[in-house]
Amino acid sequence: MNKVTDISLIDDSFVSLHVQLHNQLRQLIHSGRWPNASRIPSENELTGHLDISRSTIRLALQLAEIEGLIERKAGRGTFVTYTPTKAHNSRLIAFITGGIDAENHLLMLNGAEQEARAHGYQIVFSNAKNQEEELLILESLEQNSIAGVLLWANAESTQSTPSLTNRYKQLKAPIVLMDRKIPGFHCDFVTSDNYAGARALMRHFINLGHQHIVFLSHDMVEVSPVMERYRAYCDSLEEAGLPSSEPWLVGQHGIEISAKYALRSSIDENSLEIQQIKDYLLNAHPRPTAFFALNDWVAVFALQTMKQLRLNVPDDISIAGFDDIELAAHLDPPLTTVAQDPFAIGKTAAQLLLDRIDTKRETNKLEVLSTELRIRSSTANYSGNSKGGS
Repeated sequence: MNKVTDISLIDDSFVSLHVQLHNQLRQLIHSGRWPNASRIPSENELTGHLDISRSTIRLALQLAEIEGLIERKAGRGTFVTYTPTKAHNSRLIAFITGGIDAENHLLMLNGAEQEARAHGYQIVFSNAKNQEEELLILESLEQNSIAGVLLWANAESTQSTPSLTNRYKQLKAPIVLMDRKIPGFHCDFVTSDNYAGARALMRHFINLGHQHIVFLSHDMVEVSPVMERYRAYCDSLEEAGLPSSEPWLVGQHGIEISAKYALRSSIDENSLEIQQIKDYLLNAHPRPTAFFALNDWVAVFALQTMKQLRLNVPDDISIAGFDDIELAAHLDPPLTTVAQDPFAIGKTAAQLLLDRIDTKRETNKLEVLSTELRIRSSTANYSGNSKGGS
C-alpha cells in the first residue's frame, strides 16, 4: 500500500513545496515503489501529513498528471498509471546535493534540468545530510537503473577514506561531480575557476594598498574550492612580497556555514562566528586591513562583526566575498565579490553526463568555467590611518 509517510518535504528549502512534492511523487513512481494501478494517498491525507495547503498539493498532482504518472478518477481517488521499464528508467537523471538551502544549489538544479529536458530526460533530486546518506542514496538509485547522477558532494566526502571512496567506485551509473572533488574518485568534473577568481580579488586588494589581508573561512578547508581560493591567496601575497597567514577559521568544527544558518545567526550578536571573529581581531598584531571571506555568507558574518566593533567598512577595513549571491549587492555596504555561474555549472554537468550516456565515453572530462570580479563599496584604498592596521 502506498503510504503518505513515504513523502517528506523541507520547509525552508529554496525549492518550492509543490516542486518538492512533484519530485518525490516522480521518484516513488519511477522506482516502482508506488506500482501501476495503485491508489496514492488522498489530498486530505497529504494535507494532514505534510501540513501544506490543498492548492500546493493540487499543483504537484497536476504536474504528475501531465507527465502521465497518475490519473484522477472521480469518486474513487488518484491512481498510478505508469509502469517503470528499463527503457523509461534510462531517461531519468538524479541530482544529489548536500541540501538545496541556497540559491546557488537551486540554480545548479535549474541549469541541469533545462539541459536534461531538452534531451528528453527527467530529473529527480535528493538531499544528503552527510556522506553516509549520500552513499545510501546513490546505492539505492543503482537499483532503480538510473541513467546517471549529477553530484554536488557533501563536504564530508572531500575527506573520504579509501573504503568509502571505494563505494563510489563500485557504482555503475555514470557520475558527474559539480564544484567539488572526492579524493581518489575520478569522473567527469565541472567547476568554477576558483583560483583565477581568487587571484583577481587578491590583485584588487593589493592594488588598493592592503598589506595585511586575512583569509576567513569555515574549517572544512579540504573542500577543493576552498583549497583553490586559499592557494590563490597565498600565491598572490608571495608574489607581492607580502606576508600570508593561516586562515581564520570560524563556525562549528566539521560543519559548513550554510545559507539558512548564516541568515539566522548573523543577526545574533552572540553568535559563535561573530564572537570568533572578534577574538581573532582583538588578538591580531598587526590587525588586518582586509578580509577575503571564503564566500559571501562568511562575509556577512564579517560585516556584522565590524558593525558591532564600530569599525567602518571599507574605511577601517575592506571585506570581500565569493559567489555573488543575490543578497551581496544589497548588503550595507554592497559587497565586493567574485561571481560564479551555478546555472552554467548545472547545465554543463548535464551536458557532460548526457554525452557520456550517449557515446559510452570512458575518458574523463574537466570543464572549468570562468569567474568575474564584481567591485562594490565594501572595498577601498588603504589610507594608512584606519583602525584596522593599528
